[in-house]
Amino acid sequence: MSLKFLSAPWLGNPVVRQTIRLLVSVGLCGFVTRLTHLQEPGWALITSVIVTQSSIKETLSSGRYQLVGTLIGAAASILPITLMLYRWPLWESFALAFVPLAVLASWKPDTRMSVVTLMIATLFATPNDPYLMPVERVLSILIGVGVSMLVTYVVLHEQARRDAFRNAAATVRQIVEMLTQAHTHEMDWSQIQDLNDASVASLRKVQSAVEEARREHWRPLEKRDPMLAELPKILRQLQMDALVVTRAVLMAGQTPAHGTDDAIDPLSPGLMRAFGWIIDRCESEGVARTGEEYRVAAGVMTGLPDDDGQGEEIMRFVMGVLRTDLKTLIQLLADDDTKKA
Repeated sequence: MSLKFLSAPWLGNPVVRQTIRLLVSVGLCGFVTRLTHLQEPGWALITSVIVTQSSIKETLSSGRYQLVGTLIGAAASILPITLMLYRWPLWESFALAFVPLAVLASWKPDTRMSVVTLMIATLFATPNDPYLMPVERVLSILIGVGVSMLVTYVVLHEQARRDAFRNAAATVRQIVEMLTQAHTHEMDWSQIQDLNDASVASLRKVQSAVEEARREHWRPLEKRDPMLAELPKILRQLQMDALVVTRAVLMAGQTPAHGTDDAIDPLSPGLMRAFGWIIDRCESEGVARTGEEYRVAAGVMTGLPDDDGQGEEIMRFVMGVLRTDLKTLIQLLADDDTKKA
C-alpha cells in the first residue's frame, strides 16, 4: 500500500511534493519545540518554513545562511546587552552593534539574518535574563534548520530520480519531433532550432535532477545508480546528433520518397522502434526502479538499420553517429542495476 502511495502520479507534481514537505517540516518542528519547552517556539516554526525548499541544494543553502546569520547576530548582541546592564542608553548600545552588522549585510547579503537576530535579542530582551534571548534565538534556528534538513532528505527524497527519467523521456520525444519535422520539411531551420531549444531545456532539467540525486545519499551516485549518473551525458550526445541530422536533412532539400534506404532515413522503422523503447524505458524508471531484460534491448539494437555504403556520404556519416549513440543509450537503460540502489 505504501509503495503504491509513493508511486502515485500526483506525487510527480512539484507543488504537491513541496506542500507535503512543508507541512511535515512545520508539524515536526512544532513537536520538537514542545519537547524542548522553548519560550519562543514561533521562531523555530518560521525558520522551518523559510529553510524548507523544493530541493536539497536550496535547503542546504538557505539553512546555512539562516544559521550563520543567527550566530553572528547572537554574538554581536552580547555587546549592547552588556552595555545596557551598565546603564548605557538602549539606542546607543544598539547602534554600536547595528552599524557594523549593517555594513556586513550590505557587503554580504547572505548575512542579513544577523541584523534581524540582533534586533530581536536587543530590542526585545527578557528583563530578568537579557542573555536568554540570544540563546533562545540560536536554539530556535538550530531546531528549525535541523528539522528542515531532515525532512528534505527523508520526505520524497527519491523524487529526483523520477524527475530525471521523466524529463529524459520528454527530451527524446522532442528529438523525435525534430527529426519528424525535418524529414517532412514542414518547418524551416529557425523553427527546428526552437524545437531544439525545448529539448535543451528538458535536458537541463535532467541534469538538475541528477545533481539533486547526488545530494540525496552519502554514497556516490556512480556506485548506487550508474544508469542515472551516465544518463545526462549520453542523452546530451544524442540530442546533439539529432540536431546535426536534422540540419543535414534540411540541406538535402528534398523530401525522402517512400522506400528510401533505411540507413539514411531518420524515420526508419528500426530507429522509431528504438526511440519508442527508450521513451517507454525512461517512463517506467520514472515510476519505479524496475530493471529490464537485456534480450529485449538486444532485439531493439538488432533492428537498427546498418550502413550499406549507399546514399549520400554526409547522411550516411551523421546517421551512423546517431545510431551509435542510440545503441549506447539503449545499452545503458538495459542494465539492470536495481540491486545497486
